[in-house]
Amino acid sequence: MNTTSITHNAMLMTGKKVQLLIDLFFCLVLLPLMIYLLPIERWLESNLLFVCLLVAWLYIVYFVNRVFTIPSLFKNRKRMMWVLLIVIAMIGITYLLSKYKMDYPFRHHRPLPSPDGEPPRQPMTAAKFRLHQQAVWFLFVIVMTFSSAIGLLGELYRQRARRQELEAAKNKAELSLYKAQIDPHFLFNTLNTLYSMVVTQSPKTEDAFMQFIDITRYIYNNANQDSVAVDDEAQYLQQYIDLQRNRMNECTTINFSYDNDQQLPGAVITPMLLITFVENALKYGVSSNVKTVIDIALKVKDGVLTLTTKNPVRTKPTDENHVGIGIENCRKRLDLIYGEKYTLDIDNNDDIFNVNLTIHLKQDTP
Repeated sequence: MNTTSITHNAMLMTGKKVQLLIDLFFCLVLLPLMIYLLPIERWLESNLLFVCLLVAWLYIVYFVNRVFTIPSLFKNRKRMMWVLLIVIAMIGITYLLSKYKMDYPFRHHRPLPSPDGEPPRQPMTAAKFRLHQQAVWFLFVIVMTFSSAIGLLGELYRQRARRQELEAAKNKAELSLYKAQIDPHFLFNTLNTLYSMVVTQSPKTEDAFMQFIDITRYIYNNANQDSVAVDDEAQYLQQYIDLQRNRMNECTTINFSYDNDQQLPGAVITPMLLITFVENALKYGVSSNVKTVIDIALKVKDGVLTLTTKNPVRTKPTDENHVGIGIENCRKRLDLIYGEKYTLDIDNNDDIFNVNLTIHLKQDTP
């Protein structure tokens, strides 16, 4: 099961737990409290069966309205007729219950017999009939309103979870597309380096091929992973830089440093996210006849990763405002994965290309 499905299922499980807690609150607290506020003791004396029927009916109204009526409004328009019939039926049954309370058992027109020593009970007046009828309708309206609100919130929550699932699936598809564009780009440049070494019969060719095999293994093992350890990604960058050094002469110097304060053990990052900036620095900063220094620094402090690259622009791109498809795709990946938890500043002034990337890392969870 992929991460998207797990997240969606977790949201649904959370929604069901919240729904269960609300149902328990209504059944065990709210409805009994509303009934207690009414003259329930006198109703029990008059007709126990009626009170039991009324309470059972209110619970039925709550669950039918929340479980079937409200969800049907969102799922299928063909059910609208059934929803209307059910609402009419609930109103009709409630009306009969209210009339039942008024007509029975207070249908006597003379004083009712009472135990010895007590004054005879008087028949209920029309005003009291109306109060009892209003009490029945009051409970019905409260139950309908509360169940409708809870059912509506539940449906909105499910729709939100569904939208997030679709959005996550869309983002994952876009990430796969960006990876497919980045990885061949990287492999093309690396193979071009190896080819030039073979043509020039460099003595470092064999070592370069071994480094290339290690890099390729890393790509193969982690291309489909959501995250890797920061230390592993740093080692991958080091291997890539060592491989690229094989095609450079003494005119180009590459300074690479990595520092991790380990304040966030198990810190992870999206794999092959930083390589784009390193590759770009080496692509446009290398020179075979002019002294060139390329600085690349990777640092992790207090759970925040910082990557800085600085290189002179020795090879001009065809479009001076173009920073490469790799960087543009990388920026999109950052937007999708880290959102507001990253900053990327690129400065391309005075023929010096500077990149400053910061990412608030997450900790790997088992």
